[in-house]
Parts: sequence; C-alpha cells; structure tokens
Amino acid sequence: MNELPAVKESSIMQGLRRAFRSDGTTNDGFTLLEPILLLDGRTINGASNAEISEIATRLNSAKSRTESSFQWEREAEFSLVALDQVGAFDRFFEDKSFEGQGETPVTFKIGRPSREFSAYLLSKFMENPLLMTSARSRIILNRMRKIGVDRIAVGRGSAEGDSLFDVIAEGLHATTLQIYASNSRADFETLANSFLFHAAYNTDAAARIGLEAMFRPQAIQRVRRSQNGSLDAPRQTYDADLVHHYLMGVAAEIPLLEYLAYYHIAEHFFEKVFNDDLINQVRSGITDPSFSARRNKDIQSIVKIVTRVKGHIQDEGGRNEQRALQLVLDNFVSIPRLVADLNAYDANLINHYESNDVPFAGASKVSIHGNDERAARSAIAKRIYKVRNSLVHAKEGELPKYAPFAHDEDLAREIPLMRFTAEQIVIAHGKVL
Repeated sequence: MNELPAVKESSIMQGLRRAFRSDGTTNDGFTLLEPILLLDGRTINGASNAEISEIATRLNSAKSRTESSFQWEREAEFSLVALDQVGAFDRFFEDKSFEGQGETPVTFKIGRPSREFSAYLLSKFMENPLLMTSARSRIILNRMRKIGVDRIAVGRGSAEGDSLFDVIAEGLHATTLQIYASNSRADFETLANSFLFHAAYNTDAAARIGLEAMFRPQAIQRVRRSQNGSLDAPRQTYDADLVHHYLMGVAAEIPLLEYLAYYHIAEHFFEKVFNDDLINQVRSGITDPSFSARRNKDIQSIVKIVTRVKGHIQDEGGRNEQRALQLVLDNFVSIPRLVADLNAYDANLINHYESNDVPFAGASKVSIHGNDERAARSAIAKRIYKVRNSLVHAKEGELPKYAPFAHDEDLAREIPLMRFTAEQIVIAHGKVL
C-alpha cells in the first residue's frame, strides 16, 4: 500500500463545509447552522479549531498511514469493506469487542470509525466531485445532516461525548476494525487479516481491508452515459453469453472479477479464430501458384504448418491463448476507436500504458499510438494476457504474482483497456434488428 500524504486541517474543514452545506467557519472553528440536539438535552454546535487540529495531529503521528489504515505504536485502525450484498458482516460484528489472551493481549473492536478516522473519511468523501451527484452519496449526506433527529427517533444518545465527528461516524455508515495492543507492535495489518480470516471461518461473514467505493475515485463512469430520458432503443441484438459476461463485469465490485468477466468475452472466440487462422494458413499454402501436390517438399511445407500449430496446442494445453487473443483483437478491435474510448474516459491512461509496466504481472509497456495497428494489437494482447495469467495463477514462489486487494489499485488501471476492448468484441458480433 502506498503511504498516505499528511492529512490537512484545511481538508477536514472543507469536508465539514461541503457535508453540512455551510460556510460556518469562524475564528474558533466550524459552526453548524442548526445545532444537533442529543437525547440528554445537550447540543452539538460544530467543531473547534482545537479539536480539528488535535485530530489532524493524531492522524499524522501514525507510524504508517495508507488509504485505508492508520497504525500507531500500540494501536491501529483499518477501514473495512464487507464482501456481501446484504451487510451480514456489519450486522454481525457491529460494536463488538474481542479480548485477547496471553501475556501481551490484543483487543479487536469492530464498529463505527473513531473521531479521527471519521474526519479522514469525511475529507476523503468530499475529494471526488462525482460523489456529490450519486444517489447513494445524497442519501449519506442527508442522513448525516439529520442524524440528530434520527438518534432521537430511535432512542440513541451519544455515548462518546458531544463531538460532531461522532455524528459523522454515524452518518457515514462506514465500518472500521480497531486493534489495541499492550505493547508496541509492527504487525497490525497481519493481525487485522488474521482476525478477518478467523471471523469468516467461524461465521461465513467476510470483509477485507480497504475503502468502500464511495470513499475512492469511481470505477469506470461511462463517458457515453445518456441523460435521463434520452436513451435510444437498441438497434442490434447481441449474443446472450457475451452480454452476461459483460453485465457481470459492470456489476462486479472486486477488480479481479471485473477484469476476468471482460476477458471471458475475448476468450469466447479463441477456438474459432485459432481454427480459422490454421485453415487460412493451409488454404493459402495449397492455393499458392508455386504449390504442387506432386512435389513432396510442397506437401511437407503444409505438414510443417499443421505440426507447428499442434506443437502450440500441446504446449498451451489446447491452444496458444496469447496468439488466439491477438487474433481476436486483429479481427474485431479498432485501435483508433480504442484510443478514442480511452481518451474520453481518462486522457492520462494511454500515457500510463505506454510508460508503465504492470508490476504484479510482469507485463510490459504498450505503444498504442502510432501507424502500425497490428503492432499495437500485438502489444495489447501480450499485456492483457500476462495480467490475466497473474490473476488466475498463484503458485507459491512465483514472481511476479497478483496479491488480492494489495494490487487492486494497479489492476483498476488495467480494467479500462480490457473493458473497452471487450465492448468492441460484443458490438462486432451484433446483428441488426
């Protein structure tokens, strides 16, 4: 995980202003337009400069700061992402503590974020302007602004004092794992993953360390997304198997599953293009004017073509998949259209592919720009195939190797290339209505 830059007090203040739609900044801090009333009659009026400064100092004093964790000498806090659709993990473990045993006990607590982590998540939440337009974000923000009323309605008071960041923790509905050790430790992430395995093993409720989608840049936001009411009826029909793989990719929340779903669209045609290529090679040989069925050496040249292909089949367990992938791209993918899609989504992506290897896959840079489309498709096929192999193979001692979750940020950058390629393949096989 990459080290997180220092958390700025100004970022926390900006998050407060955006979340509560108020420029309530004073010399003393941030003031709410409408104070939040708690059950016992106390009110929360805002957050002082002193509290904001204390929170930022506390966050920045961590020995290790990543996008989803803060680790100090004797404690740590990790953001969790539930790996189920119904929130079983959150419901099962919410606000529970688990006391350790032995001479150096470790305590695990799952629940709402601490004040410090809430402030960090708030600033993170407000970094992405796209979030402000999503339906889920509007629900979260409205819940946060009305949390005082909600608490009274359900009979919950503030057990942790009268900090605005406790209210924010309730409104965000994020879940963190807090770990407390009796002595200094440097293995908090190992402890966290061990607890998550223990929890999943015993309860079938699974979560991972990471930020939920609402706290990080969005996955592919369709650049061609139609405005409400302007979506046309389809003018083609598409193969159902391809559509199902595509829908699985769009719906997937785990990058590995998303990437493989799009890859399966290309893989669908491997057998066909590989066999067609072999047939074309043989046909080209026997129809060449220099070929004679009476000359043994001419017959032998055809045998060599088939033998070479059979050798690939034996070596690759059925077919030369990288070769088949390149043939699929040669047949169905337009490089200019791919470039246009990538640039429309993110103008920096092509430069990223041309300047960076894929560290977990050993995949090389690709030159997508240029006049030689075939060379570009060949380079893209090699990169895609190596990424795919790193996702499906995990032999001990093999390097490079994909590490679940740890390499998700790198993998996410590869998804647009795979998705836009897969889209062209689906569309190329459409039939006019």
